[in-house]
Amino acid sequence: MKKPANVEQIFAWSVTFMVSLASMILAFAEESKLPTSLTPFLAVFCHYFVDRWKRIRLRVWMFNVLGLLAFAAMAFEFVGANVLDKLLSGAHLLVYMTWVILLMQKGIRQYWWLLALSVLQVSVASVLTTDAAFGLSLVFMLFVMVWTTSVFTLFRARQRVSDAELVEDSLEDSEKESDSEILKVKDGLQLDSREPWIGWRFRFIVGFTFVASLLVAGVTFAAFPRIWVPESPLAALRQPLSAAFTHQTGFTDKVKLGEIGEIMQSDARALQFEIESIEDGSSVTPEQFAAAMGMDEILFRGNALGRYENGSWTSGSSRGRMVSHIQPYRGYSTRAADSDFRVKITQDPPIHTFAFAPHPVTNAVKKGRGGLPQRGFSYSIVHQFKERQEQLKLEPSSYEVWCQAASPGQKVHLPGRPRRTRTGILDLVEDLVRPRSRSEQLESDFANAWCISRNLEESLPELTRIATQQCTGQSGELVTPRERVQKIMFYLNGSGEFKYSHSLNISDPSLDPVEDFLLNQKSGHCEYFASAAALMMQSVGVPARVVNGYKGSHLNEVSGHHEVKQRYAHTWTEAYIDRQWETYDPTPASAREEIVNQTRQLDWWNDLRLAFSDNWMDIIQRMSLQRQEAIIRPWLNSLKKLWATVKQQGVVASLKMFYKEVILQPGKWVSVKTGVVTFIVLLILGLLLKSNPFKRPVAAIRNAILWFAPARNQKRTVIRFYDNFKTICSRHGLSLPPNQTAQEHANSAAEFFEEQLPAEQDRSLPTQIARTFNSVRFGNLELTAESIASIRADVSRFSELLRNRKS
Repeated sequence: MKKPANVEQIFAWSVTFMVSLASMILAFAEESKLPTSLTPFLAVFCHYFVDRWKRIRLRVWMFNVLGLLAFAAMAFEFVGANVLDKLLSGAHLLVYMTWVILLMQKGIRQYWWLLALSVLQVSVASVLTTDAAFGLSLVFMLFVMVWTTSVFTLFRARQRVSDAELVEDSLEDSEKESDSEILKVKDGLQLDSREPWIGWRFRFIVGFTFVASLLVAGVTFAAFPRIWVPESPLAALRQPLSAAFTHQTGFTDKVKLGEIGEIMQSDARALQFEIESIEDGSSVTPEQFAAAMGMDEILFRGNALGRYENGSWTSGSSRGRMVSHIQPYRGYSTRAADSDFRVKITQDPPIHTFAFAPHPVTNAVKKGRGGLPQRGFSYSIVHQFKERQEQLKLEPSSYEVWCQAASPGQKVHLPGRPRRTRTGILDLVEDLVRPRSRSEQLESDFANAWCISRNLEESLPELTRIATQQCTGQSGELVTPRERVQKIMFYLNGSGEFKYSHSLNISDPSLDPVEDFLLNQKSGHCEYFASAAALMMQSVGVPARVVNGYKGSHLNEVSGHHEVKQRYAHTWTEAYIDRQWETYDPTPASAREEIVNQTRQLDWWNDLRLAFSDNWMDIIQRMSLQRQEAIIRPWLNSLKKLWATVKQQGVVASLKMFYKEVILQPGKWVSVKTGVVTFIVLLILGLLLKSNPFKRPVAAIRNAILWFAPARNQKRTVIRFYDNFKTICSRHGLSLPPNQTAQEHANSAAEFFEEQLPAEQDRSLPTQIARTFNSVRFGNLELTAESIASIRADVSRFSELLRNRKS
């Protein structure tokens, strides 16, 4: 036989799990392990040592001291902190108070406190995060709370009936009198005597309550209007939490060598995109797009940096101001006819400055906010003009760019029509014959001023020596600029001396990291290849810069969207040759692709998680008043139309029309109109059933039917005879307790009247009467006329024996 569940233990574990889950949700929201994540360990410890084994019993004054210490810890965090730290200090006070209550000997009041503190911790967490995982945890927390409060009701009922010695999880299985068959307690709980307290019916009620709560929450969320305040102080509180991850998608104007390598260790998503042809609107794969744009893989360009100093790349400075803040912005060609592709991009947070996009672009538009500006010299697309005043954004940003297909052999991946490339003396002739335009002159001045680092011969002597050696011709002079670039690219990418690797250890700390890469390591990731190429070009007089962005993409098998992961972060080089910037990638492509595209474990789980996160963001967080109106308006219009029809034609005519137009046409059964009518009908029926106006008439008819039913007559007959049997026993000195079964009554009667019933068959009369009663009362046995006469004879015989023996 299965051992019945113990209500007290189940409730204690439910409270432990609820408190632990609430604390873990808060820890996830504040992105900190301490002190919140210690709660689950303390909860389990207190479950055993305080509640179950009762090894720890603190005095009241100790709890007062602990409470004061909790407030002191909160005050220490609160004083002199920013707004976020002040909020977290209050959240931590909730955690500390939870610890204090867990250490107490618990009664009903303490359990209510733990329930309230758990709800408050989840409420604070909702202010700190909008992540989809938090939404999923809320659904799970709802189920845990419904289950815990339901078991709490049973726990309180158990305490109320404990004086009646109902210590087992199910009531006695033996048959009872009608008065003891059902145990009724407060709070609407009603348990059958043969049903376990935590059985299938209890679980079904909890599950139904959970589902109903979700439905009510969904209807409330969709129907009730709300006002979003994106720039509110509460929304700004979340910014410091993700400040440490700014570099992952921000790519600021100063990047230390090695930071891109840190990003490449992450499998988080940076952006998702889709590409379509402007000509016919058809979908275009990333591979088709890359081939049309003259790339080996799709590139998402971020920031461009031309100055190198002490292991860091910057865009340069003038009188303490970054070049990115003083350079002009470029305009776009807004005609779709000038473009071939439309790339729709959603960039994941945190977002700082740069909008990543393939280049060249003919237009860039932010969804709902007009165009995206593009810097004039670096050609980086940014989210705002005033970057210094821009704050970190923790919501996805959607935008689209238009791109023009490349010409055959094109190496230019920046705005502007590519010109025919020439080499040697023809370059000099063209420069002399065709004067530069003002924009070309400004571009050339910028390239020479900001994309050639100062004093490279002194700061990087070995790099300069290697570059000069590679770019010197047989005549002892430097070759043409294009040949210099080609020789440097061959030295890094084609000579076989250098290998691609994610791991890099400095061999000689006295050397610059790039020189250590060239002289000692000869292996590294894209940052070192691109930095070495750009600096070698600069050292031989060719303006060059490094570009940080992403290379490659991944198809999410769940959502069907193309995604760019953080591990696709990449750095390449742009060289200023023939009055234009050309793209070069010195990193060995095959080796990088093999490492980056290694099959990751649980890729399917990441795809599912990201798909769920996207749906959460689109359905929940981006729910606006306009979208709510779009959801509710069809229902309201249907109700108005239905009401107008009823007023015009009457109820009967409207029902006839509904019967003809809907009921007789199965194709219209699933529609808004049918749903509205069904809802109204069910609502009316529900209200009628709740008021129950037919209760008394139905009860009267049922009683009348049952009165004449043979089975009811048989039960009444048997109960009457059994009542006579108990009356006879009471008259002769035996009082039968009402909380005993019929068989127990028979055993007591046989033992008490043993002298009055000397014969064996006479002593079996009480047992025969009890068996007949149980068979009819609980076994639904139908008696014949002979059986009724037999039990009448047994009762009469029993009464006669006792009366004769007494006389």
